[in-house]
Amino acid sequence: MITRYLVAIPAAVAALAVNPLGAQESHVSDLYWRISERLTDAELQLIDLRRDIHRHPEVSGEESRTAAVVAKRLGALGFTVTTDVGGHGVIGMLRGGKPGPTVAFRADMDAVRSDAPDPVEFRSVVPGVRHICGHDVHTTVGIALAEGFAAVQEELAGSVMLVFQPAEERATGARAMLADGVFASEKPAAIFAVHTAPFPVGQLATAPGGMMAGRDAVRVAIRGTGDLDEAVEAVARVIRSAGTIPPAQAMQSHPPSVVLAQVFSAVRGSSGEERHVRGQITTASDTARARARQVILQGIERIDLPGVHIDPAYESKAIAGVTNDPELVSRANASIRAVLGDESVVAVRSIPPAFSEDFGSFQAEVPGVMYFLGVSNPATGTVGMPHSPDYVADEGAIVLGARAMSAILLDWLAGR
Repeated sequence: MITRYLVAIPAAVAALAVNPLGAQESHVSDLYWRISERLTDAELQLIDLRRDIHRHPEVSGEESRTAAVVAKRLGALGFTVTTDVGGHGVIGMLRGGKPGPTVAFRADMDAVRSDAPDPVEFRSVVPGVRHICGHDVHTTVGIALAEGFAAVQEELAGSVMLVFQPAEERATGARAMLADGVFASEKPAAIFAVHTAPFPVGQLATAPGGMMAGRDAVRVAIRGTGDLDEAVEAVARVIRSAGTIPPAQAMQSHPPSVVLAQVFSAVRGSSGEERHVRGQITTASDTARARARQVILQGIERIDLPGVHIDPAYESKAIAGVTNDPELVSRANASIRAVLGDESVVAVRSIPPAFSEDFGSFQAEVPGVMYFLGVSNPATGTVGMPHSPDYVADEGAIVLGARAMSAILLDWLAGR
């Protein structure tokens, strides 16, 4: 018997899950209703799948088992499957019976290293590796969408692309998939994603514009016969001067325009006449990013030490973060509220700079939106805070997240 970590979803949301679309256009209502029914029928199987993935976590670059499970399920549901994209990435394409656009959903698959005890009965069997960021849930939501859309394939106007990404925790997977041609044969009109977060089950959260901070890389080479140690300190002061909060506040929530400036290392080169300084700028605001870049490059240019040559390199969005398309946010929020109720979507107004994402690499190619998917359960006291040692995700979020995303994808294909 399967035991679920399931919060009591608000009555309005529960009612809409049973009678989902109200006054929306009848044809789309019928497709959504059929998808919703299929998700209800498959819920226990989906929970089993999530628990299987949770028991067998794989770190970035090693997601072979998870990718094989995903590819097998997609193939059985009639998707055209492409594997080994940018590493262990998987693409599933379902073409509807009628012509129309293509819309995509992305799920990441990798786990993280953690020696903390796993507080669930289906604990990880891989020593030192756990799913404490919710990627097992993301992957299962992607498979849930495959189940739902396969049930309405013949009536579907357009195509659904499911992108299962490796190496998100290393922030290299999205770029690797793009470099390997994830959109080469067909570019979707829009892409969506979810990420588990400590909101209660029944809620999704998003924001137009910057929602998760991107990270810029600062690399400075210092050479010469002068006082290189003094130059290192001068460069570090300049980098830190671009910040608006101290590193100690990185886990706290701040406005998206906040700038976290960090200096990680000052490495001595192979000769005594060389140093290398590495720093990082974290922000969710393009305006703040441009300002920090200017402060750093102009500040370093003003350093004038005899016998010292300083060569800075600044890479914007070395990790892309998440920047949501405002028009898509408005449309997608309306789609979710139509099926789950007005209280199902909340606004993200602040960010913790310590958390980032590489979904923005896809968004740089295709307009897109990410939602935080609530997985906390106030009734049982579990809090789905990613990367916390006691992370627990309420499994009621799986089908709810799939219902929300299916409503978005259907409305997009229908041109609303």
